Amino acid sequence: MKHYFFAFILITYFAASCDVLEVADFTNYPVKIEPLELEELVALNETYKVENAGHICSTLNEYGYTGFSRVLFPNDENPCLSREIVRKEIFYSDYLITKSKSSLLKNKIYTNVMDTSALEVIDIVPLYGCIICEGPEENSVPLEYKISFGIQKIDKSEVRDTELTVFIDSVGVNRIWGNWYPDFQSPGLINVGYLEAQKIMIGWQIDMLLLTGEDIVFEVMEANLEETPIFEYIPFINDQILELRKTWKVPISYTDDSFDGWYANVDVIDGLLLSVVPINEEIDF
Repeated sequence: MKHYFFAFILITYFAASCDVLEVADFTNYPVKIEPLELEELVALNETYKVENAGHICSTLNEYGYTGFSRVLFPNDENPCLSREIVRKEIFYSDYLITKSKSSLLKNKIYTNVMDTSALEVIDIVPLYGCIICEGPEENSVPLEYKISFGIQKIDKSEVRDTELTVFIDSVGVNRIWGNWYPDFQSPGLINVGYLEAQKIMIGWQIDMLLLTGEDIVFEVMEANLEETPIFEYIPFINDQILELRKTWKVPISYTDDSFDGWYANVDVIDGLLLSVVPINEEIDF
């Protein structure tokens, strides 16, 4: 009789707890951002310029963000190459950082920066030019500064390719390249664990000719997957639609020191291999 009573207690307990169990809901995953129609994008870009007093020469990308894109480049040429340079020496101070952060916040509908306290300065570079540009007194002084901010984080995990680069002269910010993304909720539960993500990479083959000059095909083995993967969000272009996906960032080591290796990104929900990129690969603006 005691056994039946104990079983009844267990059934009652689980029935009472079922309303707090988390149920995986993947209906809104991944978050999708569609490119704007060209006419709408051109109009938005003009608004962006007006809101910045015509001093910013950089353009919006196809999604209406400040990220780098050539879609609005006339004749496929960066319009900033023909901008009028402000030829006044600029001296570094903390004010340049404050002014740059303020510009990113002011343009939040294009940059998606909603809180300047999340911005981390990672590099500051003076850019030189001349005020006296000919003759015996020709000079070269800082005319602007290039200020780089670190990548966006969601739930303490990094979002790939979200570095922000701001150029500022004596008038103000003249270029913004890069963008963050709107905060979004990823599913709390995942389908693919990191061990499974690593197994997906076993047997993957990579042609090394363009990477190291070696005329060989490298095959990923279990021994190349010793580092533990971490979460990383990535913007993934799928048939021109930008998808924000949560992934396992899987480190892959090479057989010797001639090459650093790769990071593979495997979606935590559907197990799709989204990218394999060399470690330390950089994008220049």
